[in-house]
Amino acid sequence: MHELSLVENILDILERHRAENGFTRLNSLRLRIGLLAAVDEEALRFAFESASQETPFEGAALEVEKTYPVAHCLCGEIFRVEDLIYACPSCGAVTARLEGGSELEITALEVD
Repeated sequence: MHELSLVENILDILERHRAENGFTRLNSLRLRIGLLAAVDEEALRFAFESASQETPFEGAALEVEKTYPVAHCLCGEIFRVEDLIYACPSCGAVTARLEGGSELEITALEVD
């Protein structure tokens, strides 16, 4: 489960931010996660809840904004990809060039 190592990295980033800015408690954390990052949201939530216990981040609300790649097909069609298995809705090709959708970013923190 790579979500646990992702959460450990997120907690390290949060701890550095806490040390630099002096907040005492994290109330909420917002992440932007792209479809191509291949992150299981439920596993990420479970890992965050478990790994943040007995830290200043325990009990923080975890908000996830999902992003999706845009596909540019050779036939000229441009479409949003919402599943890892996809085909062009116009011609059925599976060779479209993908743009975006691989994000894994902390976008906002609410702290005390």
